[in-house]
Amino acid sequence: MDIQHSRNKFYFGDNPEQPDGELSYIPDEDNVLIVDSVVVNKDLRGQGLGDVLLDTAADYARENNMRLVGKCPFVAKRFNEFPDKYDDVIYKG
Repeated sequence: MDIQHSRNKFYFGDNPEQPDGELSYIPDEDNVLIVDSVVVNKDLRGQGLGDVLLDTAADYARENNMRLVGKCPFVAKRFNEFPDKYDDVIYKG
């Protein structure tokens, strides 16, 4: 899967304006990315692609000394379900 990164989002699919899957975020001034949405095309759901997008965002945060806030229910749930996997990137401020 080829995940792309453009302004305030990670996505996959041929068209960045209408991707097959997308994780969007709002950056703040404290090196925090507020993840506000994860959406995957309904025909592709159930394949773990939302997790792939979240893992990509977490890797990006690690590489850039940033933290994530899970404002979207999917991300908040994953942070609670897999604390060891994401503990180093969850914003605790």
